[in-house]
Amino acid sequence: MATGAGDLKDRVRFDTRALDPNGDPIGAFVPGFTVWAKIDYLRGSEVAIQQRLEKRQPVSVTVRDSTQARTINPAMQMVNTRTGEAYNVTSAVPAKDAGFRNILAVSGGATG
Repeated sequence: MATGAGDLKDRVRFDTRALDPNGDPIGAFVPGFTVWAKIDYLRGSEVAIQQRLEKRQPVSVTVRDSTQARTINPAMQMVNTRTGEAYNVTSAVPAKDAGFRNILAVSGGATG
């Protein structure tokens, strides 16, 4: 089933850190841009079950493709603006459906 704009019912914010002169991230996360998204909680795979046993929740997030969305990378943090829950971004790639990007992220663990 194809993803449509009507499926994007969640709001997520992508935060980044300041960079030192070498280009390495430093300090706390700084609020970034906010987009509409579709959050799917992963449950069935062996990796997802293992992460859930470790009190971490893996999610697959779909956002509309844009110049901002193409900057999403594993150095960023994603925040669900409704719940305030923070997720570590693990990957961001073009989705199967044209015009969208797919982000994998995990809640729990070190975020600061």
